[in-house]
Amino acid sequence: MSKGIILKNNITKETLLKIAELGIFTVAAASSPYFLNKIIKKYFKNKIEQRSRKLRELQKRKLINIEEYENGIVKITLSHLGKNLIRQYKLEEMEIKKPLKWDGQWRIIIYDIPQKLRKASNAFRRKIKELGLYRLQKSIWVSPYDCISELEFLCAIFGIPLENCVYYFKTKELPKEADIKKFFDL
Repeated sequence: MSKGIILKNNITKETLLKIAELGIFTVAAASSPYFLNKIIKKYFKNKIEQRSRKLRELQKRKLINIEEYENGIVKITLSHLGKNLIRQYKLEEMEIKKPLKWDGQWRIIIYDIPQKLRKASNAFRRKIKELGLYRLQKSIWVSPYDCISELEFLCAIFGIPLENCVYYFKTKELPKEADIKKFFDL
């Protein structure tokens, strides 16, 4: 993905995330040059002129598809490139949710990713470190919090076969438990 497309905390991101949230959506609009304003009023509720320009810009950048039909129906969908950008946004914002009270179980993540997926393995390792997991050994990481959905998402994004390369299980006891509890402030 080109670095020129990834922009954080801006109207492009907000607009794409809203379209992703809505999924494929179709809007009945009068056949007029102002159909985007009607869509924006209905779904975005602010910055109408700015959003209208942004939707046209996203269409030009091939991040969304806008189809206008003769009967006044307008269909807006994310393109393949737009879907990839949404995945990137979700990856950047990913965090493990911490419950109010720890359940006393450790989540162990063990992975062995083939050498042919070295870049994916490096990206996977960097991201689980960013997520705040504790590195017990080279490819063994620990979390006191449930993180299976985050691991599944990472494997999907990086093209890592979860069932063959990444193992996730729970245990009540760990070596170096005092150090790990200190790391997580438990």
